[in-house]
Amino acid sequence: MRFLVNIMQSRAHVFFALIAIIFWLVSFGPMWALENLQQHISISITMIFGSFVAGGTALGGGAVAFPVLTKVLGIIPVEAKLFSLAIQSFGMTAASLTIICKRIPFYPRIVFFALLGAIPGTLVSLIWISEVMPRIATKSIFSLFLLIFSVTILNFKKNILADHSPAETNYGAIVLVGFIGGIASGLLGSGVDILLFALLVLILKKDIKKATATSVIVMAVTSVLASTFNIAVLGNITQQVQSYVHAAIPIVVIGAPLGAWLCARLTNQTVFNTLIVLISLEISFTLFEVSKLFFVANSP
Repeated sequence: MRFLVNIMQSRAHVFFALIAIIFWLVSFGPMWALENLQQHISISITMIFGSFVAGGTALGGGAVAFPVLTKVLGIIPVEAKLFSLAIQSFGMTAASLTIICKRIPFYPRIVFFALLGAIPGTLVSLIWISEVMPRIATKSIFSLFLLIFSVTILNFKKNILADHSPAETNYGAIVLVGFIGGIASGLLGSGVDILLFALLVLILKKDIKKATATSVIVMAVTSVLASTFNIAVLGNITQQVQSYVHAAIPIVVIGAPLGAWLCARLTNQTVFNTLIVLISLEISFTLFEVSKLFFVANSP
């Protein structure tokens, strides 16, 4: 019996992926699933890359989905945020199970304390903040969020990649950062993962790959709880958002675990460079869009 339990635990991420694929096929029927996948193929393609990012870096899948959906595909920010949280509930959960089952190192106590802040922060954002935030402000805040992070991480690059002794862990700061990140996650679809990663690596001098795995698990739990709240309490997951999520499910439950597995095998320098490239692309998209709005507003 103990042997069977160990097998089940070691294959939990595989079972989760199979259940998700079965759900994708039978929830509305195989024909509908395939037609919906074809109809929203651009979202599926986006999440091929987004799922690797979600599982393998400190940027959740929403960091890819949100800017592409809002800036390239023309989907309104509210729907993009709801999609990001919902699809991360599948992809980052799969990645988290991979991290745990494959014994990829992370910080369990930090996960616990970060969630103590992230959960109430996300609920506050979903209930009182996210629905009243203007569309362009939401996009700009997301990019500003990443810009601050990238500038900070570039300034501390030598410290990040050097072998320093970690600072004493301040769990009060972790709860506070979790709360602020939760507010950002409820507004943008991601955020607590980025802020927590910045705190762990830049301030507390934690290992960059263990910090990445920790941020993935925290964002996974936050996404699941936020999406459950959106469905059960707010009832704001529209049929359109459901169709977006449905088209991406088979992609993310495979891509995110692969991203987590790959990240554990990359060097710290490679992980660092990947983060900077992703952030630079997102900020460039926003600057381009804001410049277009500026020229339109000032044109005769």
